[in-house]
Amino acid sequence: MADRASVAIRIGGSLSPALFPALLAAIESDGAFTDWNGTAFVPDNLDQSVPLYLADHEVAWGRFEAIEAFCVDHGLVFARWAGGAPGAFGPERLVFDGTSIRSFAASDDDEIMMSAETVRGLGSYAAVLSHLAAAEFEIPPLRVNGSA
Repeated sequence: MADRASVAIRIGGSLSPALFPALLAAIESDGAFTDWNGTAFVPDNLDQSVPLYLADHEVAWGRFEAIEAFCVDHGLVFARWAGGAPGAFGPERLVFDGTSIRSFAASDDDEIMMSAETVRGLGSYAAVLSHLAAAEFEIPPLRVNGSA
């Protein structure tokens, strides 16, 4: 049985209308909702002025596997927070900036955490600030249009 955690993801970028059904299939596959109360995603309600927000409780391994793979494959940026599963993995924020995926230790409230070892390894205050900036990558609105 998979360890499970609460998960929230914000997705942004530009997506071709032809690919929108595949994104919907990924959302359905992962069982993601538009809020913590289990409100289903309704495509006609997509607000293209903000990032797409999806969440769920009890997600296997703390990952939206289909959604995250779709985003990476099609260049949609995202930031995903997952709570921890005691004895298995701690809370994290995963950020895909369109080029690379980075994982950051986080709190149960999605605050970025750094160990003393990480701070020493970064070597300077400027490097610490750069690390935090990467973790707090701003997710643009998700736009479904012909420019993807």
